[in-house]
Amino acid sequence: MNKKFLIGFILFMVVIIGAVVVVAGNGSQRASVQKTVGAKITLDHTSKDLGDIPYEKGITYHSFQFQNAGTATLEVINIKTSCMCTNAFFKQNGKESPQFGMSTPPSDWKGLLKPGEKAEIVAAFDAKYHGPQGVGPIARTVSFETNDPDHPYVEFNFNGTVVK
Repeated sequence: MNKKFLIGFILFMVVIIGAVVVVAGNGSQRASVQKTVGAKITLDHTSKDLGDIPYEKGITYHSFQFQNAGTATLEVINIKTSCMCTNAFFKQNGKESPQFGMSTPPSDWKGLLKPGEKAEIVAAFDAKYHGPQGVGPIARTVSFETNDPDHPYVEFNFNGTVVK
């Protein structure tokens, strides 16, 4: 009797653990892309010195523009930032993607640009995020992946000085 109970309990736990693994795996789908001949990203600029950033202003925005100069659809995925004080989003034709940050869970979101189309990644830096002691020089990065075989990973950088 004791042996049957132990075997039943072990089987029950295996089923529960398996169900948890399946449910957890479904909630963390991450977009992926295949390198596509003909997808070609051209970047307006990849870095920006914001100069003095007033602490009291709160959020400062900067737009990094790019274009699909290729002959195939360009895909943009997995936008990330280098610090919790910064979020970023994809903007095209006045429409914005969800905001992404340093600890945003994996997402299946994709930005798509047809040949010739332009878009931008907008970085939103919150000067107040680190509190009053967060004044001084800052350097942040926004990154994402593409299906451009020559630029599968892109980084935009900005820096400045938070001042009171």
